[in-house]
Amino acid sequence: MKKICEVLGSTQLFRGLTHELYHDYCESSNIRTFWKGEIIINEGDVCPGVYVIVDGQVAMQKYSSNGEFVTLDLLGPLDVFGVRYIFGSRKYFDTTMEAVSTCRVVLVSRDNLLNLISRSPKLLHNYLQILSDTIRLHERRINLLSQKSLRQKISTFLLNLLYDQLENEGETLDTSSQVVSTHAVELPVSKEVVSRLLAMPRPSFSRELISMEKDGLVKVSGRVIWLTDVEGLERGLVDTDSKTY
Repeated sequence: MKKICEVLGSTQLFRGLTHELYHDYCESSNIRTFWKGEIIINEGDVCPGVYVIVDGQVAMQKYSSNGEFVTLDLLGPLDVFGVRYIFGSRKYFDTTMEAVSTCRVVLVSRDNLLNLISRSPKLLHNYLQILSDTIRLHERRINLLSQKSLRQKISTFLLNLLYDQLENEGETLDTSSQVVSTHAVELPVSKEVVSRLLAMPRPSFSRELISMEKDGLVKVSGRVIWLTDVEGLERGLVDTDSKTY
């Protein structure tokens, strides 16, 4: 019970709430383990509530009729999914949620969540904030996939990683550039998974990274990628006004 309450209290959804609000829920809940490659939710399943990821990674996949799929998003520890189905008119998942690595999740049922929200304006505020963040991420995803070339997609992805990193540090690109001349980001997952996020074959992703390195835009060291020419990366994008800090 203590572990579940600690996990919930660390999430954006339950942050700032008193433990007493969800203590009874913790007593009756369990953490469930999913192994790498295991399906957590199939497209078309009724959404039973909100899932909280304790550890590991979960991919949001969209499968076609021939079994091919595109990775739409990647979620990690303390992320939640299922939020947009609780109040919406559609109660069925329109994507498949798959464990990318061994992961553990906690399910907060729809009834329990609605009961908690009715008792806590703060929880409702957190919930709406997550919905707003989800919309922002979807808009970013659309912008990334709208890029026409492999290089533009990779550049957009790397720059988004950089902007998120700077935002978490309370910095902007301008202020940080006054201290360091070169920025580095770390891929959150393997290059195989990143290539799926970018909707491109793994060999194409690797070849384009090598080409970008030759052109002086980046320097690759495993999962760590040094952005040696941030301005050059930005200039190559379809819409340079779509940056998100």
